[in-house]
Amino acid sequence: MRYLYVLSVITLFSHGHVLPSVDWPTDDRVTWPLPGSVGFQLTQDPPLNTAIAIPELGDKEKEVGGEWRVVVSTDLYGTSTSGRSEVTLEAADPATGEAFASATASIGQPAPRASWAFFCSSENPGDGKALNAFDGNPKTIWHSRYNDGKVQGPHSIGIEFGKPQLLSGIRYTPREGFGNGNARDYRIEYRSKGQWVEASSGTVAKGRESTPFEMTFAEKTAVEAIRMTILSDITGGGFGACAELTPLGITWPLPLEKPILARHRVTLEIPAAILSKSTNKRFLIRAINKGADTVVGAVDLARIHLAPSRKLFGRSNGGLGPDELGAGLLGFDALTEHQQKVLSILQVREGSPAAAAGLIAGDAILSVSGIPLATNNLNPGWEWFTHSHEAMLGRATEAALRDHQSQLVIGVLRHGKETAITLDLPRKRPFTTMDPRNDPEAASLLADQLQFIKNSQRENGSWSDDIIRTCWASLSLMASRDAVCKANVARAIEWTMNKYPQPEKYGNLGFWSGAYAGILYSEWFLATGDERVLPYLDALRDWAFHGKHPSAWGVPALGHGTDGLPYGEKALVAPACHLLVFESLAMRCGMKSKLWEMLMPYMEMAWSDPKEGGHGALGYNRSYKDTEEFWSRSGLFAMACQLRGERADMRDAMTAFMEKNHAWLRNTHAYGEPGAGWGLLALNLARPQAFPQVLSQYAWSFSLAWQPGYGLHFTTPHMGAPYMGEEDLINVVYPLILQASKKSLTLTGAKDRNWWN
Repeated sequence: MRYLYVLSVITLFSHGHVLPSVDWPTDDRVTWPLPGSVGFQLTQDPPLNTAIAIPELGDKEKEVGGEWRVVVSTDLYGTSTSGRSEVTLEAADPATGEAFASATASIGQPAPRASWAFFCSSENPGDGKALNAFDGNPKTIWHSRYNDGKVQGPHSIGIEFGKPQLLSGIRYTPREGFGNGNARDYRIEYRSKGQWVEASSGTVAKGRESTPFEMTFAEKTAVEAIRMTILSDITGGGFGACAELTPLGITWPLPLEKPILARHRVTLEIPAAILSKSTNKRFLIRAINKGADTVVGAVDLARIHLAPSRKLFGRSNGGLGPDELGAGLLGFDALTEHQQKVLSILQVREGSPAAAAGLIAGDAILSVSGIPLATNNLNPGWEWFTHSHEAMLGRATEAALRDHQSQLVIGVLRHGKETAITLDLPRKRPFTTMDPRNDPEAASLLADQLQFIKNSQRENGSWSDDIIRTCWASLSLMASRDAVCKANVARAIEWTMNKYPQPEKYGNLGFWSGAYAGILYSEWFLATGDERVLPYLDALRDWAFHGKHPSAWGVPALGHGTDGLPYGEKALVAPACHLLVFESLAMRCGMKSKLWEMLMPYMEMAWSDPKEGGHGALGYNRSYKDTEEFWSRSGLFAMACQLRGERADMRDAMTAFMEKNHAWLRNTHAYGEPGAGWGLLALNLARPQAFPQVLSQYAWSFSLAWQPGYGLHFTTPHMGAPYMGEEDLINVVYPLILQASKKSLTLTGAKDRNWWN
C-alpha cells in the first residue's frame, strides 16, 4: 500500500545528474506518516531492501565526459520507540548479495508523526492524485493509475492519523459525470490498537452510483486509520475513483503541517570504478538497523562528476540549472543543482578558508553545522528562499557568527564516507540591520564594493565597456557623495557621451541601454548642473517616443528598440518601465514629459488591478499578468509613479505585492541582479517602511557571497543571464542598494541639487 501525504511529495527527475528517488518496498507494517513526507519503519529484522537501476548518462553528460560517481542516501527521522539506533546503508551485488560499499549513522530522538496523511493503492499523476479526495472540492478526483500502465484493482484509499481520532463514520462521494472507477462492491475498515477491523461492506444499488453515501458507527470510535477498498467499479474496468472521502465526527480537514527536514542522514558512495565495470548499472540497496525501530526516508540517488566544470551548467535565463553558487566567505564556487542533496565543489580559491581546510574541486558537501543539506530547491520564490543550498549555507554562516563562533563545520564525502571539515571564518561579526550607517559589517561590505568599483574602472572611463554596468557603478559612487569619486564619474559621463552620440547608437536593446544612459545623465545633472548632458535627454525621449508601434490591443507600445514589437505585437513592459524612470528623473532637469502620456493606456492594461480582482503587480503585458517575474517591472513603474507624484493607487498596489512576495526578487525580467536592485530601490523610495525589513532578510545571501577584502562572488539568479555580467555586475549594483536609505540620490529620495559643486 502506497502512503502519500497532506503536502505534495517531491518528485526527482532524471536528467543526467539527479536520479529518481526510490521508495523502500512497503506494507502497513513499515509505513510511517511524517509531516509533509513519507517515512518507513526499519526494524532490526528483517532489513529493508530495494533494487536500483542507474540510468544512462544524458546527452550533455556524455558530451562533457569524464568519470561519475553515484551518491546514495536515506534520511533518518528518529526512532518510533524509545532508545537509540544505528543504521547501516549498504550497496550490494544483486546476484550475490555481497556488499561492496557501506556507511553507518546513529540517531536517538523520537520520530515526528503527521497529524494526518492519506494513502492509496495507486494514483494517476496529474488530474487523479489522491490529495484531490481530501481537498473539499467534489470537482477534483482521485483515480487509480490508467496512464503509463494501468494498476489492476481492488483499489484502496484512506487516512492515517497521527493520534487516534474519535470518528462517527465516513462519507464516500463518487466522481461526477463518469462512472469509471466509482464503487460497486466495497469494503470499509478502520484500524484500532494496531488491528484492522471491517466496519462495513456491500454493493452500491443500481441507480445510486453517483450518490454520496455514509457509513456510521454505532458509537464514536477511537480510530488510528480508516480506509475504503473498491473491490469492483460500476463499469467493471478494474479502476478506483473518488471525489471526496470525508471522516465524520471531527472538524475536517485537520490543520496542514509543513514538511520537516531530517536532522540525520546516512550516505554511501558507489565509486566510479564500480559503475564503469557494471554492465547493467543495477544494484541492491540495503538498510540494516541495530537498536530501536527507526523511521527512515526514501532512497535518494545523485550522480556527481569527479571533476565538475561549468560545461555542466544548464540554461540560466529562466531554467533550473545546474548553475554556479559563489561561496565567497568560505572560498569556493559550487555546482548548485535542483533537487539534489549534495553540493559539488567546482573550484577552490587560493588562500581561502576552503583551501586551508584541504577542500578540492570534486568534493561533495553533504551537511553544514551537523545538519544534512536539504533537497536543493531552485524554484523561484519561497522554495529557493527557504530550501536552497545557497540559503542553507548562508544562514549557517550567519548563525555561526551570531554565536561568536570562528569556524564552520561541513560534512564532505571522502572515500565513500562523510568527513567533518572545519573552515575558519574570515569575519567575526554577523550582519545586523544591513544599513552601513549602523551595521559595521554592512559598512565593511560597502567599503569593499566601492573599492572594487574604483579598481575596475577602465581607462576609457567605463565599466566593462557596458552602459548598464557603467550606470550602476557611477550611481554607486555618486551615492557615496565622496568628493574623490567625482572624477571617476566624470570620466564615465565622457565615455557615455562619446559612445552614444545619437540614440541610434544604443544598439539592438536600445531602449534598455538608452534608459540607463538617461538615468545616469539625469542624476549627474541634478548633482552638478552640467548642462552638456541635457540635449542627450531630449534626444533620447524623442527617439523613444517616435519608436512606438500600435500593439495588439490598439494602443501604442514599445519593444526592445525602434524595430517593432515582439511576441505578436503584444510587446513587453520592461524596457518601457526603464524609460519611464529615466523620464521621471529628466523632468527634474527641465525636460517635458511625453512617454508617460503615450504609454499609460498600455501600462494600465498590463497592470493586474486589485479593483478588478487582480493581484496588484505589473504584468509582462496585457495577456500575461504573472506573479513570478513581476519584481523589477513593478518596482520600476512604482518608482516612476513616486518620482512624478502620480498614480498612487498603482504604486501602492505594486509595492505592497512586492513586499509580500519578495522571495521572487531574483526571478526578474531585468535579468538578474539589476532587476533585483531596481525592485529594492523602489521599496526604498516608494515604500520605505518595507525596505529595511526586506533587505535584512537577505543578510544570509550577502554573508555567503562576500569575500572580505574583495566584494561579492557571483551566484546565478533565476532569471540571471551571465552574459550581462557576473562579479563585475553584482559589485556595482549592491553598493547603491546598501546606500539607498541615505537618500543621497534623487532615485533614493534626495531633494537637494548641485551638491557636487
